[in-house]
Amino acid sequence: MLSDPAAAAWVAAGRPAVDAPPPVDGRCGRCGEDGPTVTSARIISEKFTGFDAWPFGSRRLCVPCAWAYTRQPTTQPALLITATTVTEYSTGAALADVLTDGPLSSTQAVVLPTARRRHILPAAQWGHLATDGLVVPWDAPAAARLTDLVWLRTTVGATWPQLSRSAPPSRLLRTQPAEHWPRILAAWPALQTWRITPPLWATARSLTNPPPAAAELA
Repeated sequence: MLSDPAAAAWVAAGRPAVDAPPPVDGRCGRCGEDGPTVTSARIISEKFTGFDAWPFGSRRLCVPCAWAYTRQPTTQPALLITATTVTEYSTGAALADVLTDGPLSSTQAVVLPTARRRHILPAAQWGHLATDGLVVPWDAPAAARLTDLVWLRTTVGATWPQLSRSAPPSRLLRTQPAEHWPRILAAWPALQTWRITPPLWATARSLTNPPPAAAELA
């Protein structure tokens, strides 16, 4: 079970109980763990639309998964989960240093809410970034792409509307030193795979937004 980031987060939180009758033996419908489970109806609404994503055919949840579903989407903070720790971040941008440093390892997982309409923690996977409706591997190309995006937003000064275009505006290029042009022209089209995936593009924006104080001064 502790190979699951949600379970690791539960352990780091002190193995809290959930508001449900005493668990009974069964199989967790979400993670497949055999052991103490509670009925999902005590944790989430029967109108929950994610049952089809539970691969183990049961509407029961192990205690760690049940706890993960009690974390409301509207209050879910950004998280870096490891096998033994959970670190909360006040903004997505605070995670940028972690995600530009390189790929997430097999003992790291990131949870980054943007729309705050979905349960994200239960979907977290080691070596992946989980956001609203999407879980993606965080590999070396992703880290390099984010590094370039940070550079485009800070050093180059590209605005988000500009970055949402498929090519850099000529006016922006003209304001840059010639030595920046090759990197701009290489980094810009590399972002297209994120632009065409709305949850990922929203995540990219969250990761590179300036701090509130800086935004007010801009």
